[in-house]
Amino acid sequence: MLRSLFLTGIYFSFIGLGLAAPFVLSLGYVWVSIFRPQSVAYAILPAIPISLLLGVLAIGWFVVRDLRYPPRLTPVLCLILAMGLWVTFTTAVLAVAPEAAWGKWDWAFKTIVFSAFMVFVFRSRIQIEALVQVICFSFAAHFLLVGAKTLVSGGGYGKELGLLGGNTGFGEGGNFAAATQMCVPLLLYLARHSLLAPRWKLTPFGYIGLACLAVVASIGTYQRSALVGIGVFGLALWWRSKRKLLVGGICLAGALVLAFATSSAWLERMGTIDDYNTESSALTRILVWKWTLGFVAEHPLGGGFHSYLINEIRSPPTPDRPEGVVQQARAFHSIYFEMLGEHGWPGLALFLAINLLTLLSLERVRRQTKGLEQFVWCRDLATALQLALLVLLSSGAFVGIGFQPMFWYLFALGACLHHHWQRASAEIRVARRGEGLAAAGWVPRRVREARVRAAAR
Repeated sequence: MLRSLFLTGIYFSFIGLGLAAPFVLSLGYVWVSIFRPQSVAYAILPAIPISLLLGVLAIGWFVVRDLRYPPRLTPVLCLILAMGLWVTFTTAVLAVAPEAAWGKWDWAFKTIVFSAFMVFVFRSRIQIEALVQVICFSFAAHFLLVGAKTLVSGGGYGKELGLLGGNTGFGEGGNFAAATQMCVPLLLYLARHSLLAPRWKLTPFGYIGLACLAVVASIGTYQRSALVGIGVFGLALWWRSKRKLLVGGICLAGALVLAFATSSAWLERMGTIDDYNTESSALTRILVWKWTLGFVAEHPLGGGFHSYLINEIRSPPTPDRPEGVVQQARAFHSIYFEMLGEHGWPGLALFLAINLLTLLSLERVRRQTKGLEQFVWCRDLATALQLALLVLLSSGAFVGIGFQPMFWYLFALGACLHHHWQRASAEIRVARRGEGLAAAGWVPRRVREARVRAAAR
């Protein structure tokens, strides 16, 4: 009961603070969508539609109190809105499993639409950092427990080590590992640039410690996609670093520690990556992907959410099972085949375009802020978001997380940062132009008229 009261207090604190600062209501919605307090609490919150209530309050109170400086309609924002319309169309018109499709549409559509709304809400540096902090610490509530148990017991495949059980959402190991690794570059960014955290000497080490624990937690899931994500993150971090020798040495040392510290069971499971022809789960993924390509050949616009429910996968004969194995309703286990099977070639194209344009806009921010000391935080945050997105794109090749909040909140963060830099750079250009004109002896008309009136008095 104490846990329920504590979480209920946090929930209503977001509402209370949000009445004074509307963007806090959006932070509360992000916390609810990631932490899932209604699934953790035993009483009170499970009986309240907390996500719907916070979403309506966030949008309504923002329109009433804080609707100003709307961002320009950029290609990324247009594509996010187009994705929301397209998944609604495939669900309403093309769904091969309508009842299940509407169930997933209910939360996926809200995630997409709210990510577009977030671009309007988070405008200043403090607001953007607050969003990063809430995302990281909402996930930290999950991976702190898993990381601690992994250090004590070594983790394990299929074990319920976190706050959420079951095989869905962040209770599923692949989803959890991908989301946890996504937090690592964001936590490293906060270690260097946080303004909201207390300015103690040990504060940066706290963020670094959380990042290390996130890596440990992802390893403790025994998910092979986690190893892929770690490898891509290490390579991208080395590529982006100015001190390649130092970063390369740290990555090598980390790999050696991982090799010696992990159990033989973990090493055996990672070793099955190469043995995909005989390893059952890997082979099943490949057969599902082949089925998806055949399905899309007949349904190029997709079959709506959860279209995999109609599949039938036949595994080849083995010495133990000479008749083979027939499996039904096997999930896609890949963001790319998930998009393709559910929403066809248009859905996959939209998803890839959003990712590509987000990466390009972040690269533009990195290049344009180079050498500007007061915008080092923009450059480092753009780098962190790029690394986080690359981790999700790589590990997501083997996990169906295409509509989980972490992807769409990264898109929103990238758009928020891009719009913030656009406004800041415009102010810099205006200030520089004014300094140049003043140096040339030109004075604006309004200033001249004011001087004449003052002299006349």
